[in-house]
Amino acid sequence: MDALLVIDDDAEHAAKLCAKIREALSAKGATHVEVLDWSPNSGDDPLNRFKAFLEAYEVRLVITDYDLTSQGTLGLFGATIVDWCQLHALPVGDFSRKNFEALAAEPNLFELRIPIGSPHAAEHTAELYLGFDAVRTAVEEKPDLLKQRNPGAALAPLLGRPSLTTQFAQYGARYGSANASLADIFTKSVPAKERDTQRTRVFAYIVGHILVNSVLRFPGPILSSRALAAYLAIAESQVAIVAEVLQAARYNGPFGGLDDFWWTEGVDTLLDDQRLKLREGVLYATAGAERRALIELAVGGILEKDPQCPRCAGQEGGLYCPYTKQTVCERSDCSVGSSAWIPQGARLCRLERDFYEEWAPILGM
Repeated sequence: MDALLVIDDDAEHAAKLCAKIREALSAKGATHVEVLDWSPNSGDDPLNRFKAFLEAYEVRLVITDYDLTSQGTLGLFGATIVDWCQLHALPVGDFSRKNFEALAAEPNLFELRIPIGSPHAAEHTAELYLGFDAVRTAVEEKPDLLKQRNPGAALAPLLGRPSLTTQFAQYGARYGSANASLADIFTKSVPAKERDTQRTRVFAYIVGHILVNSVLRFPGPILSSRALAAYLAIAESQVAIVAEVLQAARYNGPFGGLDDFWWTEGVDTLLDDQRLKLREGVLYATAGAERRALIELAVGGILEKDPQCPRCAGQEGGLYCPYTKQTVCERSDCSVGSSAWIPQGARLCRLERDFYEEWAPILGM
């Protein structure tokens, strides 16, 4: 039976979280998923107990608290669970119920972060489960996806956009060093009859993480709400207004319920339809300023600009800094590119200049 495993040393909290996750999955039609809870205690052999869950169920996602020691299981932390899951190519998310600052806000490529302090934590968890399930199902149904040049490239046909293969392929160019456990998985000896199943499972694991932690986080072919505001050089509060004319550009693929997302090419199609309406002879300093003019023509009104930029007061924009989460523009005094900190396919991302100047010498950007 397909299952989602919740690990928390507070049994009462685990039971309540499981109940909410069941409700969220049921609301999305996934009533077949078993939501399991495990509260480690001093009588457990943690590794054997973990393996028992994997043997008894088809566990598709694990979420775990950071500190699992309160019931006497000394030395057991969420990081250990994460390592075990990564060795099995099993998606895993962690959270810190007692100390929200115990974990970094952003996860590594092959790790998920559960916003346990949010009232939508259960819905977020359910969406992660369903996203990975959808990716794995697609890979199982279309084995030719494994023949793509890399897992990132497979996302284009998987999402029904084969024309974007080159863009997606760039996201999958560098991922091997992000999970040392992959080397163990690749070199582990398995019976010949199980090799295809293992390859499919590992491939789906990689593809799913590239999509949720790279493509959706660093805008290129797909835009989140915040990235859409940056792309159009408008305030984030105006996204609800432009969303009405961008319905055809909506992204409804795996993990789509984590935010509102749009296909960049769909947004561009709408903007191109408005281009003939621009006043002749008017020149714009940046592509962002022009896009704002075009979207204003589409909605039939003036939209608020993003006021955060101290350099142009939101006049330009068009690009997004994924670390400061600010709108930036292509001016050299506003932003800078970084091949080290931004995936190659994230063509709509640049680093905010002040952030770059402060941290580049230390982080080697």
